[in-house]
Amino acid sequence: MDIEIQKITGRPSEQRLKMTDSESLAVQIPYELLESFSGSLHNAGVHVFSGEPMYYKRLNLKVHIEYLRKWYNSPLKTADLIQQFNISDASTSLSKLNRTEIQKLDYIHALLSGNKDIVFIDPFLNTVNDNIHLFHKMKKQLMNQGKSLLVAASRLEDAFIAQPDVMKINEQGLHIVETTDNADDDPDGSVSKIKVKAHDKTIFVTIEDIEYLESQEGKVYLNLGAEKFVMESTLQSAESQLTQHGFYRCHRSYVVNLHKVKEIITWSKNTYSVIIDNPEKSKIPLSRAKFNEIQEKLVKL
Repeated sequence: MDIEIQKITGRPSEQRLKMTDSESLAVQIPYELLESFSGSLHNAGVHVFSGEPMYYKRLNLKVHIEYLRKWYNSPLKTADLIQQFNISDASTSLSKLNRTEIQKLDYIHALLSGNKDIVFIDPFLNTVNDNIHLFHKMKKQLMNQGKSLLVAASRLEDAFIAQPDVMKINEQGLHIVETTDNADDDPDGSVSKIKVKAHDKTIFVTIEDIEYLESQEGKVYLNLGAEKFVMESTLQSAESQLTQHGFYRCHRSYVVNLHKVKEIITWSKNTYSVIIDNPEKSKIPLSRAKFNEIQEKLVKL
């Protein structure tokens, strides 16, 4: 797969997004660029999965999987796929599938597909943890099949669920997201509120209510429930200010409030997420080097 970045951004660029056999990539792309990105993918002849059902709804799951298996002349067995992806009722009509079941069918379709290049767009939006685990098993199988896999996510934290090495595409082009942890501790526990910007107003947020901070496009965003605010500081400066309040730099681009951490999930050998205790169960990337240290800090809270 070889895609010109200028076809996505609309700006002159010599950069290209290339993939080879048995390679996986994760790219964060702003929502406003996803449409042009999807168009570029279709023109490149890749197999794109975007969560939209494109199946014969009159069929049931088992019949449809068997149809796909024969269409692509795949050696995989229908019964094995049904068992692997925890399909409890293979006689369910496709017209009655919920989003979780549609995702499973997409995973199966990707494994059966005759295309060498597979792309998933925002596969972790409104999903469940079990399906993320199934996604990583599918990813491993795709690599064993010699296929390439590209995950395009509108949210950076979702891109890090796919794998620890992530790129991003914005109007300036294609960039590698740095993941080296390089922050120094400079604690200052004398404050109880943080100053942030909300449109044209300056407001003060109680520190203990903050869930996590993230750095994107040169700005630091503070996340509090469903609200997101811009901070007038660097992530390193914010971390130094918040360390004594139980905040921890779990990744180069993220600082989490340890008091808001519900669990840590291992998606694959090198891919981890911190789960925030909020209605969205926000999944924040966790660097491999931080895996043991954050657990020690959580135990000592």
